[in-house]
Amino acid sequence: MSQSKSVCFRMLARHVLAAMMFSGMFVLYCLRNNLSVTIVAMVNTTGKEADRYSGDCQGKNGSELELVDELGEFYWDSQRQGLLLGAYYYGYAVSQIFGGWLEKYVGGKIVFGGSMFLGSVLTLVSPITAREAGFWAFFAVRLFLGLFQGVIFPVHHQMWGKWAPPMERTTLISIGPSGCNVGTIFISVVSGVMAANVGWDTVFYMTGALGLAWVLVWMFLGYDSPNKHPRISDGEKKYIIQEIGPSSEDKDPQVPWKSIFTSLPIWGLVIAHFCSNWGFYTLLTSFPTYLDQVLGFDIKANGFISALPQLLQWVSVLSCGYLADVLRRRKIMSTLAVRRTLSAFGMYFPAAFLLGAGFVGCGKEALAIALISIATFFGGAGFPGFKVNHVEIAPRFGGIIYGFSNMVASIPGFAAPYVVGALTNEANTRSEWLIVFAICAALYFIGGTAVVLTIRVDEQEWAKTKTKTFEDKELQVEIPDDVEMKGDMNKLGHDNPAQQ
Repeated sequence: MSQSKSVCFRMLARHVLAAMMFSGMFVLYCLRNNLSVTIVAMVNTTGKEADRYSGDCQGKNGSELELVDELGEFYWDSQRQGLLLGAYYYGYAVSQIFGGWLEKYVGGKIVFGGSMFLGSVLTLVSPITAREAGFWAFFAVRLFLGLFQGVIFPVHHQMWGKWAPPMERTTLISIGPSGCNVGTIFISVVSGVMAANVGWDTVFYMTGALGLAWVLVWMFLGYDSPNKHPRISDGEKKYIIQEIGPSSEDKDPQVPWKSIFTSLPIWGLVIAHFCSNWGFYTLLTSFPTYLDQVLGFDIKANGFISALPQLLQWVSVLSCGYLADVLRRRKIMSTLAVRRTLSAFGMYFPAAFLLGAGFVGCGKEALAIALISIATFFGGAGFPGFKVNHVEIAPRFGGIIYGFSNMVASIPGFAAPYVVGALTNEANTRSEWLIVFAICAALYFIGGTAVVLTIRVDEQEWAKTKTKTFEDKELQVEIPDDVEMKGDMNKLGHDNPAQQ
C-alpha cells in the first residue's frame, strides 16, 4: 500500500516517532551514565595507589605523577562507589512494572515526557547535593532518578505495539534502544574530557539541560497512537491500523496476570533478560573503573576507550535489527529461526569473549579491550533476538510484560556493581576481575540456553482479544465483547477494514 509522507520534513509519522525514541534513549543514557566515568574524577585516591594498581600493571598507561594529580573531592571506597553506581537501579527496578500500565491509562506521551523532565531536574541538582548534603543524599537523588526513568522502556514497547507494523517491528523497535549505545558513547567521551578540563559538575549540568531541551521537542512531535496524531496522513494511519488491528489500542483493564506468570516463553525471556543485563550492567558501570584501576588508563583515555564497546554494540543492534526484518520479509528464515539465531549469537559469544578477556595478562591491554569490545558487539544481537519478542507474543500487553521482565532484569543494575566492588575492594587485581568476567560468562550461557529453548513468536492465546462468534449459513463474523449486537446481524463486518 502506498503511503503519502507527511508530518515532519516529509517523514512518515512512525519514522518521526522512531527518531524521537532514538534521541530520547540517547538522552536517557546520558542522564543514567554520567556518573560512570565522572566518578573517577569525583573520588580522591590520594594515598591509595596500591588499591589502584596492586602491582599488576602499574604505570603501564599512566605515570605515578599523574596519579598524584588526580585529586577528587570525595573519599569513597570501592564499596561505596559500587553503591552509588547501583543506586539508580534500585529505583529503576521498582517502577518498571508500572510503565506499561501508565501508558495504557495516562498515555505514553505524558509518561515518557514527564519521566525525562523529572530526571533532568534531578540531574541538575546532583552536584550541589553531593557537595552539600553528603553521600546518602546523593545516593537518594540517583535512586529517584532511576525510579522516574524506570517507566521509559515499558512505555517504549507499549507505544510500538500501536505504531509498528509486524514486518517493520524489529527495525522500528531496535532504533530507539540503539540510542542508548550512542548516548553512552557520547557521555563516556564528553564526560571524561569535561571532567578533566572544566570540572566534573559541568557534566551533570550539561546532561540535565539536554534532557529539558528534548522534552520540549517531544511534547510537539510525540503522540500515543496513529489515531491521536493530528498530522499523520490518512494513508499511513489506515496502513498501520490494518496491519496491527484495532486491538492494540484496547484499554481492557483485565491484564491476564496468571497467564503471564505461568507462561514458559515469558519466563525464558525474563531469565535471558536478567542474564544479559548482568553482563551489560557490569561493563556499563564498572568498565571505566577496570580501565582506571587495573589497566591504568587516565580519565581522558578512559572516556574514549569506554565508548568503543558501545559503538560496536550500536552497530550490532541496528544492523541485526534490519537484517532480521529482511530475512523475514524475503522468507529466507522464519521469524522463530531468526529470533533463536540472534539470541544465541547475543548470549553465547559474549560469554566466550568475556571469559577470554579475564585471562589476558599485563602488557596486552589492547587485547583485553578488543575482547571486551567484541563481546559487546555480539551482545547487541540479543535485542532484535529476544528483547522485541514481548510485543510479538502479546501486542496488547507488550509494555506491561516488558516492564515485568525489565524489573527482574534491573536487579543486576545494582547487584552487579556491588558484587564487583565486593570482589575487587581489597586489591583490584586481574585475578579478582577474572572472577567478575567468569560470573558474566556463566550467566550469559544460562540465559542463552533458557531463551533458545523456550522462545515463541506467535501471539499467545491469552493475549488475544476475546470474541464472540455469530454464525449463520452464509457468514461468520467475530464480534468483540464490547460491541452491542444491534440491527440486522447479516450486515455486520462487510465494510470493516479490521475484518478484511
